[in-house]
Amino acid sequence: MARKTIQSNYYLFDASAREVIIPGGIQRENLILITNVKDNKIVYNFSDPELTATTYTIQTDIRNVTTTRVVLAYDTTAMSDSDQLQIIYDDFEETIKPAETYNDAVNKSKVSEAQSQIDTDFEYGTQDTKWEALAMINNNPFAYKSQDAIVITEIQTTTGSREMAVSCSTPPAAGSAIYVQDTTFPGANGVFIIDSISTSGGFVGFKYTAKYEWPSGTGGTDIYDSARTVIYNGIHFTGSDLGGTITLATASGTMAGSIQVDTSQAHGLEVGNEIAVAGSSGTNVNGSWEIARVESPTRFYYFPDAAPSGSVASGTIKLYPRPQGNSIHRAFDGGVKFSTNSSSKNQQAIRQTKRYFRYQSGKGVSFSTGSILEPAIPNIDNISASGTTVTVVSSDAHNVTRDTVVDVRSCDDNNYNGSYAVTNVIDPYTFEYVVASAPTDSTASGEYTVTPTNSYGTRLEIGMMDQQNGVFFRYASGNLSVVRRTSTFQLSGKITATAGSTLVSSYTGPNLQGTKFSKQLKPGDNVVIRGTSYRVDGIISDTQMVIFPDYRGPTANSIPVTKTVETEWNQSDWNIDRCDGSGKTGYTLDPTKMQMFYMDYSWYGAGFVRWGFRALNGDVIYAHKIPNNNQNTEAYMRSGNLPARYEVNTLPPATVASRSFSSGDGTLYINNAPTHFPTSGTLRVRQTSGATAGITEYINYTGKTSVVQDVIAVSAAGDTIEVASTAGLSPGGQQTITFDTPFSNIVSNKIYYVAAVPSATTFQITSTIGSSTGIALDDATGSPLSPLSRASAGSFTGCVREKAGATGVSLTMASGASSGTVSSGTGIQKGQRVIGTNIPADTFVHSISGSNIALSKAVTSANPTGVIFSPLGAAAAQSFTYSATQPIGVELLGATSVPQISHWGSSVIMDGRLDDDRAYVYTAATKRQGGIQSGQTRAIIALRVAPSVDNGISGDFGTRELVNRMQLVLSQVDISSNGKFFVELVLNPIPSLQGTWVPVGGTSLAQFAILDVATEFTGGEVIFGFYSDNGVNSYNLAEVKEISNSILGGGTTTYNVSTAPNPTGVFPDGPEVLAIRATNITGSQKGIDARFSWKEAQA
Repeated sequence: MARKTIQSNYYLFDASAREVIIPGGIQRENLILITNVKDNKIVYNFSDPELTATTYTIQTDIRNVTTTRVVLAYDTTAMSDSDQLQIIYDDFEETIKPAETYNDAVNKSKVSEAQSQIDTDFEYGTQDTKWEALAMINNNPFAYKSQDAIVITEIQTTTGSREMAVSCSTPPAAGSAIYVQDTTFPGANGVFIIDSISTSGGFVGFKYTAKYEWPSGTGGTDIYDSARTVIYNGIHFTGSDLGGTITLATASGTMAGSIQVDTSQAHGLEVGNEIAVAGSSGTNVNGSWEIARVESPTRFYYFPDAAPSGSVASGTIKLYPRPQGNSIHRAFDGGVKFSTNSSSKNQQAIRQTKRYFRYQSGKGVSFSTGSILEPAIPNIDNISASGTTVTVVSSDAHNVTRDTVVDVRSCDDNNYNGSYAVTNVIDPYTFEYVVASAPTDSTASGEYTVTPTNSYGTRLEIGMMDQQNGVFFRYASGNLSVVRRTSTFQLSGKITATAGSTLVSSYTGPNLQGTKFSKQLKPGDNVVIRGTSYRVDGIISDTQMVIFPDYRGPTANSIPVTKTVETEWNQSDWNIDRCDGSGKTGYTLDPTKMQMFYMDYSWYGAGFVRWGFRALNGDVIYAHKIPNNNQNTEAYMRSGNLPARYEVNTLPPATVASRSFSSGDGTLYINNAPTHFPTSGTLRVRQTSGATAGITEYINYTGKTSVVQDVIAVSAAGDTIEVASTAGLSPGGQQTITFDTPFSNIVSNKIYYVAAVPSATTFQITSTIGSSTGIALDDATGSPLSPLSRASAGSFTGCVREKAGATGVSLTMASGASSGTVSSGTGIQKGQRVIGTNIPADTFVHSISGSNIALSKAVTSANPTGVIFSPLGAAAAQSFTYSATQPIGVELLGATSVPQISHWGSSVIMDGRLDDDRAYVYTAATKRQGGIQSGQTRAIIALRVAPSVDNGISGDFGTRELVNRMQLVLSQVDISSNGKFFVELVLNPIPSLQGTWVPVGGTSLAQFAILDVATEFTGGEVIFGFYSDNGVNSYNLAEVKEISNSILGGGTTTYNVSTAPNPTGVFPDGPEVLAIRATNITGSQKGIDARFSWKEAQA
């Protein structure tokens, strides 16, 4: 026998109840001694009849956590719950167990040679050869940069204007996407659409609309840097246009000066989202804009910078999302910074490795990276004070909004330092906050930092994952957690999906069973259909739902659907070290400081996962560990093959209403605690009744109730449920409450009502609204460390219902200020977009109280005129009737500040090295000796990963159940010719003549296209080249990087001819394509054939 002391700090001592709860299962005959080390009192001794236990139980809870509960005979009521205990027990055998750090992810000692799977430091750039970047709005991308630069000579703008005039002799067509890089004005950089072109007169070139107004200088300003500025033709992603058929009209009344947009199918856009409109024959219609009002799923409005006129409704009109996310190389410290650059809802900015790192059974995969969860605003140029008002000026856009809390540190004058809410946003570079005492120094000195903190409606994610499976860290609403994401749960029934449609319907198969959407999903959930992720926007019934983006695959029946499920462990739930100072290391994690993140996992379908950090002494510590064996009925995620990924998004916290919500109600009850919602804000409430129909309202709330409690026990004697605290629960049968796991005779996820609260730790529930009589309950016993279930109750209070908007209102406000008064507050509510002369674009109402108003941005001149307060939605309060089959979705309208993330390198290591299996060597070749004239360059053959696969059978995109994430590892290229050629391997070129993709056949999951002998390539990057002479020549490609698929997948049946900005079906709009072209360097026509050979990492 071996005598041991438990190492965990996370036991529970309830002195008043004489109870100790110990993590893990310790048999009664093995528990030796429990000592209160503060009082030096033995409270349990196995050999003393007066110091034993009156009750001793071992149990496993709903989270598969085993605990030992000991009720002491010794009277501990005079002790404190916080007293430290020493707990000693006997083990059956002596073991030497090193700390978590010294074992790998399969619990073997780390003595084997590890192998790095990727080298991703960012000394010279963002490493586009190994990483892919993607920005989306509501799962919809827009366009990406081609390699075709536009020859330009200058870019002119004027003070207070968003219009950028680009001089070039041959402008692209109006409505074309462009990618602008490295102008001297950050607001003009990014992906845009060309508003208009001019090919004659004084100005020849094109114009586009920047993100925000040029804030400085007078008269014309050239933002073109001849040494750095580049504008590329943009290329649209396949299916990036939204809404089906688009109809435009000029609006009137409250919306005068705006464009009304009607779509034939649901658009999926939200107030504040950035859009691009192209193809209208009107004036001041096309361009890059922000949505001011969403009246219905098929109607919204935007305000151009000048009044629209002309044939607004004429033309072939296209509507596109315009996500703002981008990645920027931090040249000064070798990192990468990226952000959504927008606080509007449903934005995503993603950086993901092109490679899915192969997992091998019996070995662990380790991931580590350096990152900051709450990075400081880079390059603060000035901090100064006038009295107690402090002004901060950054060199780049600060991306903060009013009420963003900034943490100011290291100013030499300490009166500047501290955490403060932003009180005024003057322009994209300048904001203000107010301190308690005026600083002595009018201009701050020191190596100061300013860090935005505690943003709501944002999520930062770091780890090994894609949109469907993985393990990672998450920082959201000021809370750090670790997450396991899996898409292995298959929903009941099968579906019918139509290409390009947002409506999904049940398909009745031979067993006569259909789907059960309302019982298994809620708005805001994510599902996987034929390998692609979709967001559930609304549930119409058990058999119909609305998804975004539009269905990307071909029309089909009998399609299975899997649900993406996330299990999240908050920092307070971590089971090894909570990194808040309470763990055995004493480490307290500061999210504003750079951290080293560590994570490892094994798969087998049931391996374990660990998350950790590097502590202050430099040692790696693990914070949380989850086993997956003996828990699940299926694999804990679909595959152990995962990419490294960083994501920042404004995907909103979402829930559903738990009661009807009539037009006069001031409290909105929801089915769980709104922990990720701010204490006040704006909500979108929607009940979907059809593919293009539903009730929507935008409401403000001023308070919230949030109750999350573990259920400790149930008493049948009093029909009470015991929790640690009933604070926040209200009797009377009005407040709703749910439970996440069934226990006693209580049904999980059913809506109950709080009937009574007889004590500070017990309550009763009822199934009847308004009843104060609790239902009968059966006895059940758990513990604080081993609960029966988790109870959740929530509501939004002080609700201000949707207002009608207003015009003709006088706004009194000083230049550079954002607070003032209005002549009337009627029709105005928080969140409404404010339009008028000298009001910056996308300004909204921050708060309104009587005639006192605050805007989100400062006005640029005193007392703006022509002010319009646009309604947010239907312009009136709505009534929502609770339905179990047609849930009422509730989502936060926008983030409280713009999220960003920085990272420095990533490491993925296979413990014990990656052992290459013997594999087939596949080939694809031409066999025609195609003739190429002297001096001509022609394409020969192309190769790619097949877009989709399942059951070992490859297919076109959306025809099989999985997006093909295989790695195609190149071995060799052979050239057979009767002349001399210069041969190039080109990555992602576009052919001049169409080719057809055909499967390699057999067990291969690749496709190839033999190209017409007259085919030429445009674009692409040459990644390998050589000279080939007469005969057969072979060239080793082992050093050339593997080719793979894109984040979104895609790809067409044919290898298409395409010109910008039209979609290509080639990476990143589909799989990477590797092709061979040859230049005849002899004096006459010669024939040539080419052959690829490769291996496939299919597992």
